[in-house]
Amino acid sequence: MKRFLVIYATILLLSFAAIAQEHSGRPSRPAPTTPSAPPRTTPPAVAPVGWVKFISEEGGFSVLMPGTPKETIETSQSDHGPYTTHIVLLRQEDNVYMVGWVDYDPSFNFNRQAELEANRDNFVNGIKATLLETRTTTINGYPAIEFSAENANRIFKSRVYIVGRRPYQIVIGSPKEIDDSANINRFFSSFKLTP
Repeated sequence: MKRFLVIYATILLLSFAAIAQEHSGRPSRPAPTTPSAPPRTTPPAVAPVGWVKFISEEGGFSVLMPGTPKETIETSQSDHGPYTTHIVLLRQEDNVYMVGWVDYDPSFNFNRQAELEANRDNFVNGIKATLLETRTTTINGYPAIEFSAENANRIFKSRVYIVGRRPYQIVIGSPKEIDDSANINRFFSSFKLTP
C-alpha cells in the first residue's frame, strides 16, 4: 500500500516539528574548534548506557533503541481492503528512531519491488526531503532497499524490507552536523526478525 509511509512520514514530520518547537530558544551548537575534532559517537564495542531492547511479538522483531519507544496502531480502509500500520517511535533531543510495519488484507497482492520503491518515495516526499542515494539489496535473505535522504536540517537513513507479505521500515533521522554513524550502525544491526 502506497499510503503506509504517508502516515509514517506525517508522524516523523510532526516529531521533527515538535523537536524544533521544543528547542527553538536553545542556542545553536558551536562549530568544532578544529577540523580534527572527534564526532559525537560511542565506540561500537561498548554498549551505550540507556539503550534498551524493544521486542515486538506482534511485529515479529527485536531492535535496540536508546530509550523506550511509543507505539501507535492505525487501521485504514483502501480499495484493496483494510490494512493496519504499526509504528514504534522514539523521539530524542537530536535523533528520531522509528520502526514501522504494515499488515495488509490477505486478498491484496502487490509487486514487491514496486512496494519497496513506493514506500521509499512516499517517505522522502512526506518529509519534504531529497533522495541522496538508494540501493536494492537482500538483507538476511529478504528483498530490501537501503536509502538516505536529507531535508533542511536532517539526514535520514532507512531500510525497507519485505518479509512474507509484510513490509518493514526502519529509520533514523539525525542532525546534519553530527556524525552519528555509531548509533546508526547499532540501530540497524540490532534489528532482528524473530521466528
